[in-house]
Amino acid sequence: MFLSAALALFVAQPAAPKAFEFKDGDRVVWLGSTLVEREQRYGYWEAALIAANPDKNITFRNLGWSGDTVHGEARGRFDFNNPAACFKQIVEPTLALKPTVIFISYGTNEAFAGKDGLPKFERGMEKLLGALKPANARIVLFSPMRFFKSASLPDPKPMNEKLALYRESIRELATKHGHTFADLYQIHPDFSNFSDNGMHLNEKGYDQTATGFRFALGHEEARLSTEKVEAIRKAVIAKNEQFFNKWRPQNETYLTGFRKHEQGRNAKEMAEFDPFIAKGEEEIANLRKELKK
Repeated sequence: MFLSAALALFVAQPAAPKAFEFKDGDRVVWLGSTLVEREQRYGYWEAALIAANPDKNITFRNLGWSGDTVHGEARGRFDFNNPAACFKQIVEPTLALKPTVIFISYGTNEAFAGKDGLPKFERGMEKLLGALKPANARIVLFSPMRFFKSASLPDPKPMNEKLALYRESIRELATKHGHTFADLYQIHPDFSNFSDNGMHLNEKGYDQTATGFRFALGHEEARLSTEKVEAIRKAVIAKNEQFFNKWRPQNETYLTGFRKHEQGRNAKEMAEFDPFIAKGEEEIANLRKELKK
């Protein structure tokens, strides 16, 4: 049912936000926690944006990290007790990709701290936005998604009230800095099988919220060939897997970490994923062009 769930997934149907416009040649980097990292497994949201822009060559690189915060605490690995080292793991990989667009999706994990945690979160967001300025990229700040009822999370209301506080904080930050605000909080699938636990979307959840994701960016639903978009999605997943293997190799402790003195010479092999990533991008581009026929 790719892209078939329209605005019915919203609690209310607000006026569409001002559309975020992509440009031909855009290089998009996604930053965030579980919501972002899981999307690369399924590819529905990325494929939806590619299919909606068949005349533009747009590439996406997913740097999501499950359980992460705006401070980079999860991706800090063995440097988890070194805030500077953790934060560097967000900024350096992002700038190295030379993005023209950066999607930033934080606030879900931070919201567990409630109102008392807002000042720390806001300082972290300000610091991140400042650190990413050298990219000179257009930035989209996403709100957290709300939680919804499930067998393991029967009453999401208390947590949603906290998430709403962070949503408004992110909205204000976007306004302050002139960035685009994309409101994912409004997406509200009322079906337990959209999620494993009321917090994290499963494959069906990403499928059924693809239209809501595009609406958050100001893009209205378009009638697209399901078969052709599905082909793009599968190509996106294959490309994402190759990129993931490059930037997060399973044996990174030996390749680039504190044990690199043992096998660091093999780190050169990480670049060998590049031709496979390029091949994946070529396939996506060819499929994208088919949508115009």
